[in-house]
Amino acid sequence: MADAYTRIADAIVPSVYAQYSFEEHVQSLEIFQAGILFSDPAISSKLSMGGRSVDMPGWKDLGNDPSEPVNDDPADSIEMKKIGSRREVAARNVRAQAWGVPDLTAILAGDDPQKLIVRRQTEYWQRANKLTLLGILKGVLADNVANDGGDLVRTTGASIVDTDIIEAAYLMGDRADKFRTIWMHSKQMKALKLADLIDYVPSSEQGGPLIPYYMGLRCVVDDDIPVAAGVYTAFMFKDKAILWNELPVNSEGGPLEFDRKPRQGHGGGVTEM
Repeated sequence: MADAYTRIADAIVPSVYAQYSFEEHVQSLEIFQAGILFSDPAISSKLSMGGRSVDMPGWKDLGNDPSEPVNDDPADSIEMKKIGSRREVAARNVRAQAWGVPDLTAILAGDDPQKLIVRRQTEYWQRANKLTLLGILKGVLADNVANDGGDLVRTTGASIVDTDIIEAAYLMGDRADKFRTIWMHSKQMKALKLADLIDYVPSSEQGGPLIPYYMGLRCVVDDDIPVAAGVYTAFMFKDKAILWNELPVNSEGGPLEFDRKPRQGHGGGVTEM
């Protein structure tokens, strides 16, 4: 993809003394406050050592073999059991973005776009990380369908107001009640509201917004949820379902680096970030 710069045509050239303003993004960032993400300092420490991923070996739980009665026969030895191990992998994602602003753009617009770019870094990376998380979840679902027969995916052509969420939860059997959060598209939420199936609970924050719940699940609504050919996806999570560690940027230029190109813009200059 070719480089793109914020040029004069992309800016509004106001009259003298007019105040320059910008349009805020309206994408929801609630998923990062819903309790499904957690961090582990031990994993952060291992990620800081380099490598594309971190192996996380562990032991499986004891099996469900019933206990056995004892007797007084010295020749009757109880059968030994073993436990298995499991291997999980924490993948490393290294992401970047760049913006370019010619000096002439700022001069004629009466305001420097660099200020907004710097000011909006936190919000931008929250949204970017959310999209990365969605990409990971889509990969998890695709892997489950390809390698495990889709045993954790409920596919249906019915409306979400039917029994689909209950059916999906009980793919986990007697652990169905462990789910705490559902991440869905606004059109799915609309269907549930029209059916009068949403309850609202006050947030713990004084004066905070009411939090929507459906059948005990906290609802997080986001229009970046995958939609394909009119089919909507919803994700259900238990608390602390996803391990998410962020490391500081240790590159020479820091998290936000400026590169001045004085000859570009035919001598007017361009700043790249």
